[in-house]
Amino acid sequence: MKMKKSIDFNNCSLCFIPVPVYLITTIDENNIYNIAPYGMVMPISYNPLIVSVGSAKNRDTYRNILQLNEFVLNVPSVELLKKINRTADPIPSAEDEFIHADLTPIKSNIVQPPRIEECKSHMECKTIWIKEASNTCTDRVIITAEVVALSLDEDLFIKNLCEQKGLMKPLYYEKHSYFSLGGYIGSRRMR
Repeated sequence: MKMKKSIDFNNCSLCFIPVPVYLITTIDENNIYNIAPYGMVMPISYNPLIVSVGSAKNRDTYRNILQLNEFVLNVPSVELLKKINRTADPIPSAEDEFIHADLTPIKSNIVQPPRIEECKSHMECKTIWIKEASNTCTDRVIITAEVVALSLDEDLFIKNLCEQKGLMKPLYYEKHSYFSLGGYIGSRRMR
């Protein structure tokens, strides 16, 4: 039998797998664009399509979502790594992060915040509710939203899911490190 080791919470990243990287776009009350990298994003339901995002309350993204109740989840590829890191730079809220990160805003289909042209796919979201993460963790929230529009690069509209995910080249993050998607290893039907 394999031995199991108990670890402290400072090493919790050893128990998790890397999370997908999303770039969330929002707009503030002065129509300034904000982009922020997020990993705490999870689909909750596919019908209807609902997602949840974990956020710190001190982030511009949280404040903008609280005001407008809209945001866009943009899926970047590994080629955008340096630009993704620029979106994490601590810059003044009044500075347009599209300019700072050298990314291109494009009009969304339904919501006000723009999509990012260089990203592979986009989920336009409208907030359903925002709640504190727990009674003991009042500086973090869970934002749950309905996806109201989807779009992706036309060349990625491929029915072969394995091929499509390979072409997306999604990025994963864990403890200050980035990872890329490995190869296809099997289906849920394998026994």
